Amino acid sequence: MIMPQYKKKSFPQEKLFSSLWFRNYSLIVFGSLLVALGYNFFIMPHKLVPGGVFGFSIILNQLIDFPVGTIALCINIPLLAWGIKILGGKFGIKTILAMVLGSVFIDGITYLYGNPIITKDLLVSSMFGGAIIGLGIGLVVTAGATTGGTDIIARIFSKWFRVSLGQMFIVIDGFIVLTSILVFQDIDLAPYCIIAILCISKTVDAVLMGMDAKKAALIISDKHDEIRNRILDMDRGGTYLKGEGLFHKDQKKIIFTALNRKELGQLETFVKGIDPEAFIATLDTNDVYGNGFKPIQ
Repeated sequence: MIMPQYKKKSFPQEKLFSSLWFRNYSLIVFGSLLVALGYNFFIMPHKLVPGGVFGFSIILNQLIDFPVGTIALCINIPLLAWGIKILGGKFGIKTILAMVLGSVFIDGITYLYGNPIITKDLLVSSMFGGAIIGLGIGLVVTAGATTGGTDIIARIFSKWFRVSLGQMFIVIDGFIVLTSILVFQDIDLAPYCIIAILCISKTVDAVLMGMDAKKAALIISDKHDEIRNRILDMDRGGTYLKGEGLFHKDQKKIIFTALNRKELGQLETFVKGIDPEAFIATLDTNDVYGNGFKPIQ
């Protein structure tokens, strides 16, 4: 199979200590903490392995008795290097923070509280743990990062194969669960691991779907070529429309493009940075069909 070429994704240019900067980094910190809480209080006490690098680290922890977070950090380093190369340096910086925080939170909570059993019910633990982890991952991804590891792989592959991020988690993490069955030789835990994976993937999709509402934008700017290039960097297309100003009757190039809600925020940020005098009109759309969106039936 010939893999399509992946273009580096462009994220909003954040000014240090701006409201966007605080928003994104707050989401990363809070999301990483949620991931750690889900693992420490619901997943690790029952030796569940819901895939991912942290799940694989739980397996290794049983073999070498080394802290789960530290193992995950060591595994994440080469995967992160790939993510920086493919997804861009800015993406990598945020992911470094999320990756380190996740490992530090997991080992820190383990050091302070151990892995207390909140409930002995494996079904409840797998569902609550999966939902909390999925919420955390969703918040981190919304901020333009990942929690590292297989999140990076899932994000890249979801783009290549045009499937949701949650579905890629199922494929990758399912393989890790099969490995855990061979290592632990306890097939009774497998259904609960699968339930946790499903809860993670569905929660991630639910969080991201809130950012996936389709939008259309009309942009009027004298710096339309620079804006065009940034839109193409986002893996989005568009169309030039010809227009005429009502007051001076000067000729204008109007950019028409379709994108999702999260990308709209990115668009508004970099357009403002390129041309503070630009005019942007956004439109709600029921749906968008065509290249980069749903296929035309």
